[in-house]
Amino acid sequence: MAQTANHLDVVYGEYTDLTQVREFVAGVKDSNCSGTLYIGYPVLSIDDGKIEFDALLVSPSKGVVIFDLYSAGESTDYTPAMISTASTGRQEQLYAALFNRLNSFKELRKGRSLVVDISTVTINPLANSIKTEDDFNEIPIELLGDFYELIDESALTPEQEQHLNAAIQRISNLKPQKKRLNITRQDSRGAVIKRIEEQIANLDLWQKRGSIEYVNGPQRIRGLAGSGKTVVLALKAAYLHVKRPDWDIAITFNSRALYQQFESLLTRFVYSQVNDEPDWTKLHIMHSWGDSAKPGIYSKIVHEIGSTYRDFSSASRKWTYGTAFSGACQETLDALGDRELDLFDMVLIDEAQDLPSPFFKLVYRITKDPKRIIWAYDDLQNLGDTQLPSPKDLFGVDKKGDALVTLKNKEDYPQEDIVLPRCYRTPPESLVVAHGLGFGIYRAPVVQMFPQPKIWERLGYKVKAGSLEFGADVDLIRDPESVPEFFGKLLKQDEVIQFKKFADPSEQYNWVAFEINRLITEEDLQCSDFLIVIPDTYRSKSTSAKMLMALQKQGLAGRIPGVNSSRDSLFAEEMISITHIYRAKGNEAPVVFVIDADYCNQGKELKQKRNILFTAITRSRAWAYVCGTTIAFDGIVAEYDNIVDNGYSLNFEYPEEEDIPQLSSAADAQSLVLDDDDAFAKVRDVLEEVKNVPWEQIPSDIQEVLKGLGPQ
Repeated sequence: MAQTANHLDVVYGEYTDLTQVREFVAGVKDSNCSGTLYIGYPVLSIDDGKIEFDALLVSPSKGVVIFDLYSAGESTDYTPAMISTASTGRQEQLYAALFNRLNSFKELRKGRSLVVDISTVTINPLANSIKTEDDFNEIPIELLGDFYELIDESALTPEQEQHLNAAIQRISNLKPQKKRLNITRQDSRGAVIKRIEEQIANLDLWQKRGSIEYVNGPQRIRGLAGSGKTVVLALKAAYLHVKRPDWDIAITFNSRALYQQFESLLTRFVYSQVNDEPDWTKLHIMHSWGDSAKPGIYSKIVHEIGSTYRDFSSASRKWTYGTAFSGACQETLDALGDRELDLFDMVLIDEAQDLPSPFFKLVYRITKDPKRIIWAYDDLQNLGDTQLPSPKDLFGVDKKGDALVTLKNKEDYPQEDIVLPRCYRTPPESLVVAHGLGFGIYRAPVVQMFPQPKIWERLGYKVKAGSLEFGADVDLIRDPESVPEFFGKLLKQDEVIQFKKFADPSEQYNWVAFEINRLITEEDLQCSDFLIVIPDTYRSKSTSAKMLMALQKQGLAGRIPGVNSSRDSLFAEEMISITHIYRAKGNEAPVVFVIDADYCNQGKELKQKRNILFTAITRSRAWAYVCGTTIAFDGIVAEYDNIVDNGYSLNFEYPEEEDIPQLSSAADAQSLVLDDDDAFAKVRDVLEEVKNVPWEQIPSDIQEVLKGLGPQ
């Protein structure tokens, strides 16, 4: 999105003298500068070391301006001549570092020069005039406007401006790893996804703030599925790792399949700054749980304090399947007592919506003051049946009962609570369908609703008709400003998401395998372009085995992470990935097949099941197929048809505020009930899977249910 004249975005990176920064920013704003002003950013390699930038302006009209800041405090021991001498050398280093960075991109080169001008200037509080000698500039902040006018106008094309931003933001190396050399025709799906992957990546304003803005304390990042939360966290971790290499920084998550993704992102982002590998002794990728083979946050704490470690099996036996991790974390909290371990200088948490409150309390206790904890979440991807708690509920209270963590956004300060409204992964049609089904918009009653109507706008929707208020009718569509242009140019609306019903599961699995084979053969797609998602985790082993057999009949190899391949990676070349929804989270694929989607419209815990359906659909980068076999699936299809018939809009009466907490239970009360044959068929499948499990390993709550059915 191009910036308008005189529009200035300020992104506050890590910087120690905040008073100086605020004075400088005020001066820049008064000077009518336009573009993006980065504070404390970037950090680039030079010679055998690195150099940190005080401030950098990327302007569509003036090119790039490097600011070197001297505070009054720094200047008291120096004469103006001494400052000028020191500034000359530093300007040369800053210029050289940025020039070398930009010169490495052929799109930014013109012969032996750059297509963009780089200006350098020192802000010297002791100066009283604009001083220019050759390429050296020195001014007081009061004359910044006059100096800005002296800079030659830039003549960048929109594409050059995109490449410039991508190079400075360090995301230019998010290039597709697949070469896709097998393209046979330009209108194939393989050709389409290749063009999508080749789109020039630029961070939008919200992503810039999320990945660079530094809060010396807690920070929350919220966003849609596909809004770039994982990339933003990786960028932030890489930036601060380079900026503060002595810090111990941990990045943690719920899905083990994210190991591979974070390792790749962090390696590339760190290298793009300082041409070196991350120091993996200081930058720690850790699963939230962990085990003896690969330490996680929980397992590391247990090891440090010598308390009881519980794996998932033992935790499930002591508590329940759904509360195993919460129980294990709370047990460790109790063992920790009043101690604080100070293990990390910063902790970044992805997939926060899937982690229990006791885990956050543990993180708080192991993070050094001032508690630099950054957590990212998508509320609709909460695969449990509860809303994500507030910061107070997550981190707890002090002895006075006051919240340990509070969040506030103030103008001209780094943002503590950031929302990412643009979705870059999922086509807008699929996203609207996913939201419509996730909330049950065209179902009576709706399954769930945001507690505040304005959240819809923050997530990239706009009012087409009606009013976004409690108790009012409203018609919502995706805001064009929140939709990347390439989706509309490259994808056909009627192909983006499709629903398919089959006579029985076997027919469904066979069709999915056949369709994948056809898309590979006729549409230039590759095996690793596909992801088959199973919503029902309890039946995922038996379902994935049947799906694997169907693929084999088509001459295709399938992989089931954690079963016939590593649990820490999801995709592999020449293999089709099949997984349950929890392992699919945080990952994406050009083509997603959601099988046995009937599960998401039957029985209790309907809110949880609709969140699962939302998450599964939003794994798709281009095309999604939602499949089912029973009457329960008919209900989902009917809701989908309503969304399409309404032009991919969400038309509904917003519930009254007092009714929202009861929505999910009301939906459960009217949920589709399976007939006896279907119900017993499910029971048989589950029992078949667990028949060889020793009685003592069965969770106690399930034991009680089984005992109630008759004698042992």
